[in-house]
Amino acid sequence: MNRRNFAFSAIALFAMAFTPLSACKKDGGGAGASSDMLSHLPKDSSVVVGISWSKARDSALFKKYQDKMIDDELAEVKEKCGIDPLTDLNGAVIALGADIQDEDKVVIAINGKFDQKKVEECVGKMGGKVEGSVYNDDSGDPMNAYWPASNTLLISKGLSDDQMKAAACLNDKKELMDLVGKTDSSATLWVAGTVPADMAAMAGGLGGAPPKAGYISVNVDSGLDAKVGLVFASEDEAKSMSTMLDGVM
Repeated sequence: MNRRNFAFSAIALFAMAFTPLSACKKDGGGAGASSDMLSHLPKDSSVVVGISWSKARDSALFKKYQDKMIDDELAEVKEKCGIDPLTDLNGAVIALGADIQDEDKVVIAINGKFDQKKVEECVGKMGGKVEGSVYNDDSGDPMNAYWPASNTLLISKGLSDDQMKAAACLNDKKELMDLVGKTDSSATLWVAGTVPADMAAMAGGLGGAPPKAGYISVNVDSGLDAKVGLVFASEDEAKSMSTMLDGVM
């Protein structure tokens, strides 16, 4: 993806705080805006990633490098659309399908200080075009958009708006939501889900049984603070890996 396309994608992600939909449960896993966003994401997802841009923005690292983050593309968005990506974006939740390499199954939910009208006007001002539920950037690359409410936006490269609507209710998937519940959903970054086969093989290569799932929470301030958890098929496998890691440490 070139820099222009990246900038367009950033524009397309912006939306105001999410409004819960009655079709899905709102309890279990996550907190606040993250919990609401989970209700709109596909139930068949295998990995979910939460990003708190507002939390990152308060960190010492962000304040130190903020000026260096502004390039010509972001400056153009701010000038033409009245949207400042560095200050107006609050966070995102990203859902990955069974094959996490399949970009067509990725669905992203975003909250910020924008509404549908402002986002779609910005697409046009940046040289793109809105055709129904499809947003095209200035090179014609499409992104499907779904607005379950006037201030709620989901986007996907491969899933249409109808498909995103039909696939919703990730927070009804108990096994994954139990993992999400173990993360710090207020952290700068959190990830929960099935461990991909290649990563599981790497862990297994250390001498123990490979984990089947995991979760991580990362907070950023002047440095990084990460907490990681792994889930194994049995207690014996977990104890074996714990013993091995203690030895490595």
